[in-house]
This record gives sequence, structure tokens and C-alpha cells, in this order.
Amino acid sequence: MNIMFENAKKYNRADSRLYKDAVKLQKLMQSKVQELLELDHQYSDSEDDSGDEPAPPKTVVTSKGSTRCLTRGKYLDNIPLKRRLYSLCKCLIDYVCEDGRQPMLMFMEKPSKKLYPDYYKVIDQPIDMLTIEANIKAEKYQSEEEVLNDFKLMFSNCKQYNEEGSMIYEDAIKLQKVLMDRVKELGPLTNDIIMKKTTPRTLTPKPRKVITSSITTCSNSHYAKMRTFFNTIKDYREPKTNRQLSLIFNRLPSKIEYPDYYEVIKKPINMEQIAQKLKIGLYDNLDELYTDFVLMFDNACKYNEPDSQIYKDALMLQRVSLQTKLQLKANEDAVPDVTAAVQELLTSLFTAVYNHQDEEGRCFSDSMQELPEHDDVDGKKVRALSLDLIKRRLDGNQYRRLDQFQEDLFSCMERARKLSRTDSQVFEDSVELQSYFIRQRDELCLNGDLLHSPALNYTLLDLSTAVDAMRQQKLLQELPEEEDQTRSSEDNTSRDGSTHGGLAVGVADNALSYNQQVYRIGDFVYAEPKERGMEPILLNIQRLWTNQEGQQMLYGNQYYRPRETYHVTTRKFLEKEVFKTDQHVAIPLNQVLGRCCVLSVKDYFRSRPENFDEKDVYVCESRYSSKARAFKKIKNWPQSLNNGYKLVPRDETLEPK
Repeated sequence: MNIMFENAKKYNRADSRLYKDAVKLQKLMQSKVQELLELDHQYSDSEDDSGDEPAPPKTVVTSKGSTRCLTRGKYLDNIPLKRRLYSLCKCLIDYVCEDGRQPMLMFMEKPSKKLYPDYYKVIDQPIDMLTIEANIKAEKYQSEEEVLNDFKLMFSNCKQYNEEGSMIYEDAIKLQKVLMDRVKELGPLTNDIIMKKTTPRTLTPKPRKVITSSITTCSNSHYAKMRTFFNTIKDYREPKTNRQLSLIFNRLPSKIEYPDYYEVIKKPINMEQIAQKLKIGLYDNLDELYTDFVLMFDNACKYNEPDSQIYKDALMLQRVSLQTKLQLKANEDAVPDVTAAVQELLTSLFTAVYNHQDEEGRCFSDSMQELPEHDDVDGKKVRALSLDLIKRRLDGNQYRRLDQFQEDLFSCMERARKLSRTDSQVFEDSVELQSYFIRQRDELCLNGDLLHSPALNYTLLDLSTAVDAMRQQKLLQELPEEEDQTRSSEDNTSRDGSTHGGLAVGVADNALSYNQQVYRIGDFVYAEPKERGMEPILLNIQRLWTNQEGQQMLYGNQYYRPRETYHVTTRKFLEKEVFKTDQHVAIPLNQVLGRCCVLSVKDYFRSRPENFDEKDVYVCESRYSSKARAFKKIKNWPQSLNNGYKLVPRDETLEPK
């Protein structure tokens, strides 16, 4: 019957009539269970009284005054056996690992046929803890050996299906040892039952905690809210991609593949464990369930890098969980929980800013990971204020006010701009993130109508003024640096014998011929790599000349492939993308391996150069500063770079990959 009610609740909406009827009937069934079952024998310490003399059968008075025996069937004359079987179940349920886990929770139900269809092809006799418990209640076991065989079968199935060394595999070994240790501790079970005549006693049933397959001990209204909360998190999908974010949280990482996870994370937990705890009634209220979800998301953020997808997914689900909790508790509290409401607002703000993306799906916050983790203060390394640190402070409820939270986030953005060039990706992204924060802040606070805070005094105009002032100040420093770099490049060229007093030593040419190929200024070429086994260097020819020794030379601007740049692992690149750099080299013309072509984004997807194989055609959208380790999009593609070849329309327009 309980399965029937659970199915009705799982399939139907919480506000439907059928759902409410199922809740009422389940509640009525629970009250009847309390009247009819022998509660003293369920998961209690009754084994302390399990001597050789059995306790007399207990009776309950019915409405007509008749009595009914609560212990019946095969266990009527063998109450010690029933107590023994419940004692074995209790020792497994109560067992807790050093890290606080209850491993038995993973054995309460068989794997889902929908999620793990292969399980039922591998395992011939599936069995779980709820089945064993039901068999004990139905008095199907005639001896202790029979129930032990079922327990051993359950653990054997687990070890057969799961990989050796996995957490659940190790749990099965531990639990079987705990079980056998308990059997030894209890000693042999005597079969000599001493019957003692006693006067039947009438009992007034006392309400006790009932543990069934999925009946919770909290009120039905609380359970319904917890089930709604769990399903909201489980079913949440990313709006743009319709991706279900919770799937990766269903199982813990493998101990074999990620052994360091269990060194870093002291309290591992996943969605399956939370579902089992909810099903067997280990959560008394919504706050306890929410705490486990927060622990799971915090574990993900603690172990994974801030620029990883799972970190961002955990952040988004944490925001959803907090919003859902506040919505479900809105009708419970007579006085609004202002602290929780502020926490929800700050979490929403942070998550929105952290996951803010451009048109191509790139997160602006990714470039923040390129910044150094520490600052030098008085000769000592001090951990710098970062988005990850702000997130941890937010999780620890260290922000009680919007203006305090805003001050830290703005300081983080300002630090990013101080450490970056004005033409870098980091500088631009920090401005965009801070602007987006202000827009989201005003929207969530309803411009002060919902929440009034001193933080609202800082506007987009204030940000624009501050950024312009910093940009002007930094440009005064960057211009001399660029001049020094140009002068250094010219000096390097002079040392290679290319120029003297601004004029080419030898004969300067607009074109030179080598190996039956004519190379002109503006051409893109492959050059020999600096080390064997490396890919050819990509160069754009800027000068050609013959030096005093009669050797043909070229001076070129180097273009980097993505693997040659310093970038965060989550940064996305176009297929065949290269980057214009600030690096220049002078090499003999005989080191040129052949011609290639680099097109702008605008031309690359719609056109192709004549007389070039597709493998030799590249696309360039940004320049890369090797000194600042930063990317900057090229606004105007130089027309001179397209002079060396004729572009024709592609048969089919390429799609960005």
C-alpha cells in the first residue's frame, strides 16, 4: 500500500487532488500500523531482554473489547528469533563510517531499472534491505541462517556489479564484517523456548517512531515540501541548453580515478544518498535536507577549479536550492526571515555575475582565473581577493549586508584592472562583470523599493568615471613600454644584420624567390620550429632583404596557435584559430617551409583563398600579449594582410566550432 501511495505522490503534482488524497490515506495507514504492529520489536533495544524466557504475548484492546495477539505466525513461540533478526538489521542501519556516512543507505533499494538496466542483466537475484526488512515483518525467515544468507547475497551482488576498489564495493565489505561481528557478539540462539503462563495484559498503544520502506517521521506537509524541494533541484535544467545540471551529482567520484578527492573532501555525499535518506525518513525538516544539498555543492566547489563547468553548475544549483527553500518556507513563518532573504539576494547576484556569458557562450569570469592567486604585501605573499574567495565567504554567511558584499566584489574587479593592460581581455571583462552586477543589483532591489542599501548609491556612471580615470593613468605607463618593445625589436633586427641606421644593409626587396617560390611582404609562411618535433612557426612577412653576406633574410610577426598561449582550460577557441602576437623574429629565407593563409573572422567563414589547401588556411580574431598573457579582439583587420591572395565565396558557409 505504501508503494501505491508513493507512486501517486511521485507522479502527481503536489497541489493536485490525487496527491492530497494519497497523503491523507498514507497518514491514516500509518496510524493503523502503529495500532497493529508490535512496535517493541522494531529497531529498538529490546534485545537486552532477549533471555531464555520469552516475553508473554502482548494484546491490544479493540473497540468491541476483544483482544488480539500482536505476535503471531512462526514467531509466536520464538520471540527471541524475531528480536535477533531486528537486532542484525539495526546494527547495519546504525553503522556510521569515520567520515560520518551511513553506508547502509545505498543498500536500502535496488538500482533503478531505468537508470541501470545492465544491473539486471548481470545480477540474477537482486535483493535490497527493504526486501529483507519486509521478509522479517512477514515472518518468512525460519532461522537466523536464512536472513544471513540474504544479507550475504545483497553484499555479493554489490561486489559483483561494482568495480573493485569503488566506495560502494568497500562499503559492502565493511558492512558484511559489521554484520558477522554482531552475530558473534550475540552468540548462539537457543531453540529451547520456556513457555510461561501469564495473565494477558492489556496495553494502551503508545505512539512510537515507525521505520518503513519510505514512511517519514515528519508530518505529511513537511514531507511533501521536502519532496518538492528535492525534485526541484533534481529536475532543474539550464535555460539555454536544456541541460539537466544535477546528473553529475548522482554518484561520487571513483576512489581509483580520483583518490585525492577523499583526502580533500571530509564528508562526501551525493544525490542518491540524499534520496535514500529522504525516503527512509532521516530528515526531520526542510532545513536538514537543505544542509545536505549545501554540503554537496560546497564539496564540488572545494574540489573543482573555479573555471570548471561542475563548479558553475554547483553554484547555479545552490542558488536554485536557496530560492526554493525560501519559497517553500514562505507560508510557514509568520515573521519574514530577513537574514535568509538577504542571503538569497546575494547568492542570486553572485551566481548571475559568475555565469554571465557573451554571445558565443564564453563566461566573462573565466578570464579572472588568469590573475595571480596571491599579492605581495610587505614582502609576504597574501591570498588575494578573488571570486572564489568571495564565494566561500558567501557560503559561510559572512556577508550580512549588500554594501559589504558589493565592496568586496568591486575590489576584486578593480584588482583585475590594476594587474592588466587596458587592451587586455581581463580588463574589458572586469568592466563588463561590474556593469552587469550593477544592472542586476538594481533589478533585484527594484531600485531601492524592495531593499534600500547604501550600495545603490554607486551607479554605472560612477563606474564609467572610475574606469576612464584608470585607463588614462595606465595608458601613460603602457605607451613607453610599447615604444621600448618596438625599439628592442629593431635592435634585434639590427643584430641580425637586417638594418643599419634605418636602412637595410645589403639590398632591400619587396619580393624574394626561394625554392621555386616567390615570397612578398604581407605573405603568411611556415618556418622551421625552434625545436625538433614541434609544429612549424606561423609568420607574417614584414621585411625582406639580402644581407652583406649575400644571404636572403626575412623579418616577420609571429602568430600563435592556442596551445602556444597561456589561457584557462575552459577558454573556447575556433577551429584553426591563431593569434597575432607581439613577437617578431628575423630568420634566413631558407628556413621557410611553405606558404599559408590567415583570414579575419569576417572573411574566413564566408570565403576561401584561391590556390590554398584547407589545412593551410587559418582564422584570426584576437591579438595575444605574451607579456601580459592576455587576449584582445582585433577591431579592424589590416587590409594589407589580404593583398597576397584572391578570395572566392565558399560553396557552403562554415559554422563556428
